Amino acid sequence: MSGRTPHRPAGRVLLAVAIAATVVELHGQSISVSTVKDALHVKASGLTFIEGETLDHLRNGRAVVVDFVMSVLSGPDGPAVADSRQRYSLSFDIWEERFAVTRVGTPPRSISHLRPREAEAWCVDNLTLPVSALGRLGREAPFWMRLEYRIQDPAPVPAADETSGLTLRGLIDLLGRRRRSTDLGRTLRAGPFRLSD
Repeated sequence: MSGRTPHRPAGRVLLAVAIAATVVELHGQSISVSTVKDALHVKASGLTFIEGETLDHLRNGRAVVVDFVMSVLSGPDGPAVADSRQRYSLSFDIWEERFAVTRVGTPPRSISHLRPREAEAWCVDNLTLPVSALGRLGREAPFWMRLEYRIQDPAPVPAADETSGLTLRGLIDLLGRRRRSTDLGRTLRAGPFRLSD
C-alpha cells in the first residue's frame, strides 16, 4: 500500500496538466486565420449571437444592428497593429423562418434565407484586413487576433398607450434595455499566428 501512495498524486498532476493543456488548445482553436490573395480572413468556431434577447427582437419583426471589430495585436493583450470594422443589419423573415443580413457601408452587400449559424458565419467571413496592414510585423513575427462584436440595442417599439409621451413603464423598460445592452457583446482572443504558417 505504501508503495502506491506516491504514484497517486503524480497521476493526478499529470491528469490536471493534460486537462489544462486541452482547455488551452480548445480556447486557441476558437479563431483560425487564413490569407486569400492579399487579405487576412478569420473563422470563429462557436461564435453565436443570434440567440436570447437578440433572437426575440428579430422574431418580433425588429431589425438588429451588430458592430464587429477584428484586430491584429502585437501581443496577447495588444496593442492593435491594425483593425477592420464592419456593421451589419439583421432581420428575420417570419414566413420563411430565415434570416437576412445586410453589410452596411460601401459597397453594401446583402444575403438572405440563412439559418442562424449561417448568418453569424457570413458576418465573420466578411471581415477582412489587407495583409499589407501587418507590414511592420513581417511574415515570421507572431501576432494575435481579437474579434469583438457589440449588438446595438434596438429602439423601443412604443405601445398604443404611449402616444402622448414617456410613461413610467416605458421609462423602466428603457433603463432596463440600457443596462442589458452592455451585455450584448463578446470578445474572442487567439494566437499566436504567423503569416508564414
